[in-house]
Amino acid sequence: MKDRKREKIYVDWIDRVKVLQKAAVFNKDGLVLALKRTDDANRPNPGCWDLVGGRVEAADIVKWKTKSGRGDGNDILANALRREIKEEANLEVGNIRAIHVASAYSEKKEMFIVAIGYVCEAVDESNIKLSAEHCGLRWVFKDEFTNLEIGDDGGLIASILQKI
Repeated sequence: MKDRKREKIYVDWIDRVKVLQKAAVFNKDGLVLALKRTDDANRPNPGCWDLVGGRVEAADIVKWKTKSGRGDGNDILANALRREIKEEANLEVGNIRAIHVASAYSEKKEMFIVAIGYVCEAVDESNIKLSAEHCGLRWVFKDEFTNLEIGDDGGLIASILQKI
């Protein structure tokens, strides 16, 4: 009989720590995917442009804990990023590489935030489909992205694009 204590995953910190991941997804022409957020005032930066990505969830940890930590692309973070990209744009991606890491403490939210930026490649962009979070998309040159209205994201998008 298995020890029931070992089966439980403790993620009580997940409500006090936000692991945010964003990715510059490139297509075969070397353009970056820009997604336009809906005008939903309950979401951050409504109507602004964004990179694909989102928060690592407790379910991601539970789902991908077994084969993670080997640096082989089967990591919890890589799989959570793939999930977000699939949910937001219906894209499969490959060649995921972390290029940016930053952390901060939000007094307003009383939360520790870890932000990770990635670069990756769209495997096939023919089936792209936006989630309800976004109302538009563009494939743009990296330098063009900086001219889009991105709102106040703490400089994350600019930092990621600068490191490409």
